[in-house]
Amino acid sequence: MLFIEPHAGPAPVIQFVRAARGPLDINTYLLTDRRILSSVRAAVRRGVRVRIIIARHPYGGRPHGELTRLRATGALVRYAPPRFTTHAAGDGRRYVFDHAKYMVSGDASEIGTANMTWSAFHRNREYLWVGHDPRISEALRTVFQADWTRHRAGPGPRRVLVLSPGATGALVRLLNAPGRVCVESEEIGRDRPVLSALRAKGPAADLLLPARLNRSDRRIAYRVARRGVHVRLLRTPYLHAKLIADPTQAFIGSENLSPTSLTRNREVGLILRRRAARRLYAQCQRDFARGFRP
Repeated sequence: MLFIEPHAGPAPVIQFVRAARGPLDINTYLLTDRRILSSVRAAVRRGVRVRIIIARHPYGGRPHGELTRLRATGALVRYAPPRFTTHAAGDGRRYVFDHAKYMVSGDASEIGTANMTWSAFHRNREYLWVGHDPRISEALRTVFQADWTRHRAGPGPRRVLVLSPGATGALVRLLNAPGRVCVESEEIGRDRPVLSALRAKGPAADLLLPARLNRSDRRIAYRVARRGVHVRLLRTPYLHAKLIADPTQAFIGSENLSPTSLTRNREVGLILRRRAARRLYAQCQRDFARGFRP
């Protein structure tokens, strides 16, 4: 089932946690929403083993007591593996994160674009998918267990998930599919294969970005617009979504269209088809119609 924020609020996440009867694994960049924290605490009290992986340095800073608050729920909590942690490289900073946003319990799984924060469910455009597909759940468990134990997940999950590092190819294939495509992304960045695919798509691509773009992303947006891509900016809701959609297939997940997100971070996404793809494409078109030209 597909949920669109900010309309659905935190209810899909809370209901997922409440429904868990077996072990529950959560990987999220941020988890600060009080109602979700309360639902995790209640799950632990009824005997559910909850494990949570969070980013060590969200937004390049410190987690401001997030680890302590999460452990106070009774959940087992760990920071992401060191290879998904901000670190210095040369004379600058190389920002690498565990930026994934998913949950898995039994054959149930949730994958989306939303951090588990108040803003995600009340101010942002976000997408969440909740379903019962054993293949997806098993792939998510494999990724979670690998990151929990500081190992590699191997190639298996990539048959089901759009997984970073290494997500570029899957997204470029969507951009290269015949027909129109609608794209929403909080960031665009300088990923060459993605930019080449957008430029090749030209007028058949609608690209929506948040109004609050940094200078670098704004310059890139101007450049793809000169190649015919229809580019617009959205003021409200805040565009935190990550979406590539046509009427037959659509990607949602944690990946932005930037080199760091696609080639360095831990990111998790999913390709949806049929009714979910049509809904996502239609929502993207509605958002695009409300945007303004940069």
